[in-house]
This record gives sequence, structure tokens and C-alpha cells, in this order.
Amino acid sequence: METPITRRTTNGPQPIHEAIRKVWLFSNITSILIVFIPITFLEYGIYRGLELSWRIPVLMPIVGICMLAWSIAMVKRQWHAWRYEVTDNEVIITKGVFYQVRRFVPRDRIQHVDITSGPLARKFGLRHVHLYVAGAHGSIGEIPGLTPEEAEDLRTMLVEFQAEHV
Repeated sequence: METPITRRTTNGPQPIHEAIRKVWLFSNITSILIVFIPITFLEYGIYRGLELSWRIPVLMPIVGICMLAWSIAMVKRQWHAWRYEVTDNEVIITKGVFYQVRRFVPRDRIQHVDITSGPLARKFGLRHVHLYVAGAHGSIGEIPGLTPEEAEDLRTMLVEFQAEHV
């Protein structure tokens, strides 16, 4: 008689670590500054060229501040939308604020799992888990914002069954 396959699961949807919000926010602020500081100087140069040097450039700083406020609000909503779950048969990744995505990755198709961490994520002690399956070009799923222990436990959970049945 065949014994039923038992696999470790996450016992329901799991959130990603809250510190990922700081990583996303810092990344967004950096992008905004890289774009809006040079444009503000360009706006000032246009004012000088039009002999409006008495005017202080205000349009781009206002737009930048609005984008920063929008970014702060969206990072929180983005974090609330992220969930992952490992069931007996699949990995479910849920994300998205405006366009919500639920990706179902069959556990039997997962070939390997990468754990990565950029410099900013490392500063906050976070890792990203990337899932790769047969026939796909590149990673088909990413779970950001996990502690090193959570990332390693997830990797072990996903590859232990394949290792036993090779």
C-alpha cells in the first residue's frame, strides 16, 4: 500500500516582514530625488533664460513632494497586499494594490530556489526567495522581505520533497 505524501506547509497565508516597507520607501525616495533634483535645476535654468530669475522654481518641488506622499501611502498598501502560502501541492504568491495577482506554482515543478539580498535589504536583515520551474526562462515567482531564517526554512520546505524522490 502506498503511503500518502506529506509535505511541510506554512499552515495558511504568511505576511512578509514589515521592514521591507523601509527598503521600498528608501528605494522610492532615491528614485524621486534622482529625477526631480535635476529637473528642478533645469526649471531654474529656464526661468533664468526667460529672464524670470526672480521666480523660485516651485513646480517640480511640489510635484516631487506629491510623488513622495503618494509613495509613502502606496508602500503601506503594497506591503498589506503581499502574502505567500505553501500548501501540499503549490506555492501561492498574492500581491498587488491596483492589479491584484495570485500566482500558483506547483511544488512538483519547482527545480531550484535562490535566496538573494541586495545591499539595502541586507542592511535591514532581509532576503528574497526566487522560484524557478522547468521550461520557464528566469524566476517565475519572488517572495521579498523574509528574514534569513524564514528564507532558509522556505527553501528547505520547497526542495526537501524533490530531494527525497530523485
